[in-house]
Amino acid sequence: MNVKYAIKNTLKNMKEKFFSWLENPRGTFVLFILLLILINLVASRSFIRWDITSPKSYSLSQASRQVVRTLDEPLSIKVFFTDNLQAPYSTVNQYVRDLLAEYKNAGSSNFSYEYFDMDKEENQELAANYGVQQFQIREIKNNEVGFKNAFMGLVISYADQVEILNGLSSTDGLEYKITTAINKVIAGTNALSGLSDGVAITLYRSSNLKNLNLSGYDELESIAKQSVNNLNKKYEGVLSLSIKDPASSEVPMLQEKYGTPTFPLKDGNGNVSYGTLAIVMESGEKSKMIPFQLGQTLDLMSGTIGYTVQGMEILEENMDETLKALASNVSTIAYITGHGELSLSDEENGAAIMTYMVQDRYTFKEVNLSESDIPLNVESVMINGPKSAFTELELYKIDQFLMKGGNLIVFQDPFGDPQQDSPYSMPTYTPLQTGLEKILEKNGIKMQNAYTMDKQCAKAQTQQGFQEIFYAPLLDNHLLNQKHVISKNLGETLILQPGSIDVSEAKKISGENVTVLARTSPKSWTVSEDFILQPGFITEPDASQMKSEDIAVLVEGKFTSAFDKAVKAEKQKASEETNEGEEPGAEEEDKTNETYESDSHLSKSIQNGKIMVFSTSYVTGPLLAQQISQTTGLLLENAIDYMNDKADLCTMRTKGLSLNTLKTNKGFLANAVKYFNEIGLAVICALVGLLVLVLRNRRKNQIRLQYNPEDDREIIMEKKSLKGARK
Repeated sequence: MNVKYAIKNTLKNMKEKFFSWLENPRGTFVLFILLLILINLVASRSFIRWDITSPKSYSLSQASRQVVRTLDEPLSIKVFFTDNLQAPYSTVNQYVRDLLAEYKNAGSSNFSYEYFDMDKEENQELAANYGVQQFQIREIKNNEVGFKNAFMGLVISYADQVEILNGLSSTDGLEYKITTAINKVIAGTNALSGLSDGVAITLYRSSNLKNLNLSGYDELESIAKQSVNNLNKKYEGVLSLSIKDPASSEVPMLQEKYGTPTFPLKDGNGNVSYGTLAIVMESGEKSKMIPFQLGQTLDLMSGTIGYTVQGMEILEENMDETLKALASNVSTIAYITGHGELSLSDEENGAAIMTYMVQDRYTFKEVNLSESDIPLNVESVMINGPKSAFTELELYKIDQFLMKGGNLIVFQDPFGDPQQDSPYSMPTYTPLQTGLEKILEKNGIKMQNAYTMDKQCAKAQTQQGFQEIFYAPLLDNHLLNQKHVISKNLGETLILQPGSIDVSEAKKISGENVTVLARTSPKSWTVSEDFILQPGFITEPDASQMKSEDIAVLVEGKFTSAFDKAVKAEKQKASEETNEGEEPGAEEEDKTNETYESDSHLSKSIQNGKIMVFSTSYVTGPLLAQQISQTTGLLLENAIDYMNDKADLCTMRTKGLSLNTLKTNKGFLANAVKYFNEIGLAVICALVGLLVLVLRNRRKNQIRLQYNPEDDREIIMEKKSLKGARK
């Protein structure tokens, strides 16, 4: 009992001493120091920040987080940036540091970065060996303007791939540049780095096709297995193969889901069944289909007609290309030719500059639809400034591409090139009818054969002053859709010679989501006849005839085919008369070129697709090289990225570009905002400071009077103030 009492008494004394120590100012100070140490320890292991900017300019996008979080091998970034630079380069240096810290915080242990002291000669040599260049920048020192050589570059290394970013003199789009470069080195190392879930390959092979006396049917399974085995050696075993024999009732569902071909078969009793023959490759939510055709054969000895599976000899090659389309960060865009479209190799009058802008992410494959089909490995088709009509078969190929979930980008001018009979005659403008109207109007998009003029436009300087160019609208951020990633944060965008688009019918179609990306100002009007497209020759109409016009639209969802049935290629008709010297059996041999036509027409989309229409092709032309069209180029890049399912790149590219400008630049509101920014904020800060001072003094007096009501300091202060007032 005495021991227990002694322990209890000791604990009680220690408790009293501890609380007594806490009441002492020295104890409070020690606890404060301990608290600071604990806070720093927690802060060193946590990273909390709040980005209150509208476009989240100082936060990583989800795409950037994902790419550094899923690294399979070590990725390092070497920073060669000269210190102690003057503004604005010092700001860029700090932004690079903050941004790389964000990457490091979001990334896995495989991500690292390192800064190099560029005052050391060995680091300068290392930078030069990597290919990092020095840039001459202007520097103001001791009231004198001079020049200084500076390093402002990054080197990104992954496995045996290296990517260099030179001349980082601005923070605009910096995250986009870094993430794109990281994606590029990863893609160069592993073509299937984007297929984290693996690839499921299914060979759909209907057994009822044997009734066609089908040659190659039995060998197809072994050829598919051999192709998959070969590709697995190349792509680290991410492929898996399954063979399925779908029932006749399942074939239409496969066609609806994947777009697989459907072959109708009749038995002796006239009953119809359906078969299919195709390979479907799936990874996550993405899928691609490789169809087979059935070519007709004739046995000259027995006179029997049979069929053979076409495409088996290039199956592995087709599967390889399709795998790259599923995984690659560098996508292929089918660029339609053969109708006077803008040339991809012409810098002066074509779309060559557009190809340079996106060449790190996309390759354009020229496709003449009169000679070939749309390739299997493309997600989008671009039609840029056609001048002549498409055939029904060409339109049908585009239509069915849409029905299979493809994306269509159209840059359509309202008129063809102006024609003049002589140098002194008036130019004439012929409305364009390319046949694309059939596909667009079926889905509620109607192109108007009229140019859109706008009072809010670019201006050209002349001897008399500035000349308004009405056919070159200059769109501010209020005229660009700020809720969509394509046009968000953009402003002051030049659109040359736009037409007008009506999407009122598309808004009525169930299953379609319509977005107007760009429109002209309310001071706009259209001209369709009796006009000359030159400054000074266009007169303004009455204000009552002016209204905003839609010039760039996006329609998403499941579309309806513009065709009731499949359009077949016209076959060459045999000559009625046999040419002299023609060998017997030539007619029979010609039959071997025929194919067994499948009933693969799709009347509805099998998955969601996108149609984007710009009412001018000039946004892809040489004007992109001019400084005034910088934002136009950003809009074009965003549009291409979005149509190829890379919307995250749009957000990264336009960070920091948003300007919340006033809708008016004159009048009471503009002056009120101006003086508020110049004077009002300072006055508000001063008033808030005075208010805080008054409230703080009042609080002090209340505390003093509550705990020491006999304190005579307040009475003394009042007497002094009264005495001063009398004097």
